[in-house]
Amino acid sequence: MNPEERILNEIKNFFSGIFEIGENKKGYRYAEYKKSWLGKLRLSASDADEAKSSRTTKKLQNHLKDKFGDRVRTEAPVAEGMTLRFDTIDSAQEIKIDSSKLQAFDILDLETGTAFEISLSDAFAEFFKDVLKALLDSRVKKLYICMRNHTYKGAGKSGYLRVASSEMVQQYISLARLYKLDILLVDLYPECNK
Repeated sequence: MNPEERILNEIKNFFSGIFEIGENKKGYRYAEYKKSWLGKLRLSASDADEAKSSRTTKKLQNHLKDKFGDRVRTEAPVAEGMTLRFDTIDSAQEIKIDSSKLQAFDILDLETGTAFEISLSDAFAEFFKDVLKALLDSRVKKLYICMRNHTYKGAGKSGYLRVASSEMVQQYISLARLYKLDILLVDLYPECNK
């Protein structure tokens, strides 16, 4: 087992009790929040997906901090303590980066250089943002993008299925390997694909 798999398994286990299978008018099955989970968040099914996503991600982050301590950094700013990814770049050229003005990784495993991004709403759009963050941060050697299938704006195929089946996404994953970055897509609730 890879060292980061303990964290990945904890993420998957966390989400196993949060979702149930939903189905939209087009017959598309997706991972819907359980009412009991929304109750814990003090939300309802009619609340915005962004609120559900952000509160769920925050609960996950707190859970992982409790479980793994200082090994895990949540809301880790991109490029914090940055070093060059490639030694061939002219290191005499000093570049100052204020990482407080950049976006952050949802979860960063400092021990393995693995970033975990949790994408519970518009996974396709978030994919590109997450890849850019990982490419710009030399600490990150592996990126897990954890998604669910959802009913984003009434799409027939959305979330994990759309991202994983996209030829363009597969090309970006291949291209990232040239930059010494492995990208893995994770379906947080594969039960709705059966």
